Amino acid sequence: MYPLFESVCIENSQIKNADYHEARFRRSYMRQYKTHPTYSLFDGILLTNLEHDLKYKLRIGYKQNGTRFSFSEYENNIPTSLQLLSDDTISYPVKRNNRKKLNQLFKQRGNLHDVLIVKNGLITDASYSNILFSDGRQIVTPSTPLLEGTCRARLLDENKVTEKRIAAADLSNFESFQLINALNDFDANRWVPVSNIQRE
Repeated sequence: MYPLFESVCIENSQIKNADYHEARFRRSYMRQYKTHPTYSLFDGILLTNLEHDLKYKLRIGYKQNGTRFSFSEYENNIPTSLQLLSDDTISYPVKRNNRKKLNQLFKQRGNLHDVLIVKNGLITDASYSNILFSDGRQIVTPSTPLLEGTCRARLLDENKVTEKRIAAADLSNFESFQLINALNDFDANRWVPVSNIQRE
């Protein structure tokens, strides 16, 4: 049983955001096992047999004393319509294989692509992604994510986005949104109108 995992993007035979994945792995390991890991997330992983021009998802499951990993070809499939849902009890601070509560919420998306989860009145995440908002001048991301994503962390470090406390009632202040995660980086050309978020 490998209770924790990381999903990593491989493009041009390169691991993207490797330092951010390693850092989150170490934080999650410490939270789970109350000690520092004795191995690196990427130990034993070779990229020699991958097609250079394809995008891959590298899934690394890990437990206290080791990892297992798999590669799969990845095609972008990014949600562009969201159902706003409230759940004040949900918690997902580390990437766990047990996604039962998230999956239950995802099933409530109706005919839309994904859900956007509100906790205690504040915007958090979609079921598999962090979210960015634009008001036409600046790009912000909620300061209350369920999971601190690696792409989100890098964009904050690069000062390309800023954190902001965003209530559900604030959505009308923004023009557009986009979802980001390890496999789907920020793209200035894929903003979606905020009207594609359907209220409860």
